[in-house]
Amino acid sequence: MRNHIDNVTFEVGKAEEVIQRWKDNELPVDVLMVDPPRKGLDKSFIDAVGYMKPPKIVYVSCNPATLARDLQLLAAFGYTAKETQPVDMFPQTQHIESITALTLAK
Repeated sequence: MRNHIDNVTFEVGKAEEVIQRWKDNELPVDVLMVDPPRKGLDKSFIDAVGYMKPPKIVYVSCNPATLARDLQLLAAFGYTAKETQPVDMFPQTQHIESITALTLAK
């Protein structure tokens, strides 16, 4: 790579398909970053995360309702939201992004 960073993997595709491939190949994941559409994470994706148990998740959300739903589903697998930072990327609209850091209980 031109920037000499070789300890990061970037994947393009449907998240629920990519993570299933990672799960099938038993790929270890240290930090998982997700930025789902307004509908939130697919249930099969959350189930795969629960199986793989990455120690940290960074969740970027544009929909507080689906973020809350997904955080509850991830909590069932032992994840705790440590911090959420709202980001007003679209001033003077009702839209807001948020970034949530989750950790897995030991």
